[in-house]
Amino acid sequence: MKFFCNGMLGKLCKYLRMCGIDTLYSNEGMKSLIRARKENRIFLTRNIKLKDKEGVFFVESEMLPIQLRTIIKYFNLEDKINFFSRCLRCNEILVDVAKEEIKNLIPFYTYKNFTEFARCPKCQRIYWRGSHYEKMLKDVKELIG
Repeated sequence: MKFFCNGMLGKLCKYLRMCGIDTLYSNEGMKSLIRARKENRIFLTRNIKLKDKEGVFFVESEMLPIQLRTIIKYFNLEDKINFFSRCLRCNEILVDVAKEEIKNLIPFYTYKNFTEFARCPKCQRIYWRGSHYEKMLKDVKELIG
């Protein structure tokens, strides 16, 4: 299941990515819808003008927790959730990386205190399971319910 969030749903996009759900984002209007169709993605929007278009799912709520729960339940994604397996910035699947490879790219404290790291193969952003990871995991679990 692949999604495409328009400019009205940036936070939803980020949280879907946190859940490991393939989600693109753009605020380029109709170009986004055309791209979503070409890539067989479900287009998520709050734009009432697009509500009845083919391949569009209209997100009724303005509240992130309800938006996230709605998408996960409506599309039966509960068993597809794979927390923090995608880059939050560009949606690529993260790749495990040895800490020695990134020693000079992360803070010393992080290098000393953590052993598991992942990197985005596209933007090179580095991820580890620090306190921010625990907070995001808690936030997502609370949002999903």
